[in-house]
Amino acid sequence: MKESSLQRALFWTYALSWGLFGLYLLLGGRLGTPGFALFAVAYMWTPGLVALYFAGREGVRLPLALRPNRYWLLAWLLPVGLTLLSIPLSLPFGRWRGLQDLLAAIPNAQSLPEALWWGVLLLQGLLAGATVNLLAALGEELMWRGYLWERLKERGFWPASLDIGLVWGLWHAPLVLLGYNYPQHPLAGVGMMTFFTLLLTPALLYVREKGGSLLAAALLHGTLNAVAGLSLLAVERTNDLLVGVLGLPGLFLLAAFNLYLRRRGV
Repeated sequence: MKESSLQRALFWTYALSWGLFGLYLLLGGRLGTPGFALFAVAYMWTPGLVALYFAGREGVRLPLALRPNRYWLLAWLLPVGLTLLSIPLSLPFGRWRGLQDLLAAIPNAQSLPEALWWGVLLLQGLLAGATVNLLAALGEELMWRGYLWERLKERGFWPASLDIGLVWGLWHAPLVLLGYNYPQHPLAGVGMMTFFTLLLTPALLYVREKGGSLLAAALLHGTLNAVAGLSLLAVERTNDLLVGVLGLPGLFLLAAFNLYLRRRGV
């Protein structure tokens, strides 16, 4: 019964998400068009709606307690650490350019030190990660670290992480093939995104369990979405598989964090 309900939940997640993507294309939507942001939020919330339906029908608890602890702080700050550390690791593959391209588009921006702009952008990302981005990311977390984790946790933390990371990564395939995240390598990007979600899932599950709420995982997820792009502003995107948080540096840093979790006995 459990396996069949899990398979049905995944079927409807993929069918509705990819169907929504097809409808978006049929209506003329493309990457970068005005309606893409709205479509992206709807795409992220499709798994969440499926999760709420199946969890409600089966009595599966999806914890949404708002009781922050120190693991919520880890969830909030880890994306900043990943972003900043990925920048020097990207330099062997791309030229440093800082924020010059961004500041050139802002009137009188050059009158302020670039370091101050870095602080402003990071604070903006932290604020977005704890508010609007959290709400958007919660749609995904209800399924991947919510319903799916509750159904798979008896397999153990690491085997379940592998399963969740795989289905989560492949769920991104239509967006990646459209040119999102890896515009230079959309086909190879599907594999790269799957590696990324495989390596990110243990961190999300860790803060979800230690934080006692899916909101902690959504905080990490939403903040990462908000700040990861700074690594691509700072270093020229010569190869999107090798630069930034979503490139090789990010994979290395997440692998190191997973090794840390293993050594802590997770």
